[in-house]
Amino acid sequence: MNLSVISALRSLESLDLGECSDFPTNFGEEILVNLKKLEKLRLEKGQGNCHTFEILDAVKQMPQLEQLELVNFDIKTGFDTALGGCSNIRKLLIIPTYISQSATTNHMVLGGVLRLQSTLSHFVWGVTLELLRVTELFVDQCEDPDKKEKKDKKPAGNGDSIPVLKPVPLITDKDDTIPPAHDPPQVEILPLPNLQKLLLQSLPTTRVKILKIPFHATWRQSITDTVN
Repeated sequence: MNLSVISALRSLESLDLGECSDFPTNFGEEILVNLKKLEKLRLEKGQGNCHTFEILDAVKQMPQLEQLELVNFDIKTGFDTALGGCSNIRKLLIIPTYISQSATTNHMVLGGVLRLQSTLSHFVWGVTLELLRVTELFVDQCEDPDKKEKKDKKPAGNGDSIPVLKPVPLITDKDDTIPPAHDPPQVEILPLPNLQKLLLQSLPTTRVKILKIPFHATWRQSITDTVN
């Protein structure tokens, strides 16, 4: 795949690209950063060996770029710090893949977004229905059998929770640092209403939306559709 032609489009203001797993290592530093007038960037399917950190390093060097959408991206350890450096981004959509290590993924997304608390105006977090179902099954399997009767009476919608590595990233007025995850890892099951509340408290000037969607519909989501 020859992407070098893109770097010549110096007046480009909006760019959508898919199959980001196939991009070369130098896509960020030699191609993306040349798009000085780019305002909106949407990237899809950044999985496997995708050079996500190199891309984010380029993003933070693009002062005109204010809208970033990452759809079906693997979120790896270190993503929080890399995303936190992109203080130029005002509108952000993230839909992780949730194929494995979902608790780590959510910890990284939350930690990264909180680092943008002073600059982010819009944030959309896409959570797949498949992740919600798997999390509910995990909770059911770990539950004390003696509580089965109580479990059977749980209200509808109680399964809307996601796993997050402890400690759950949180910024308070007294402490603006985000602690690292526990070692060995421990998982917190965080209901989506609690996640929404946490985000609204930590990002008081940001419009926040948690989007529950099936995986097959992730490709059709955009910031424009969800917050405008």
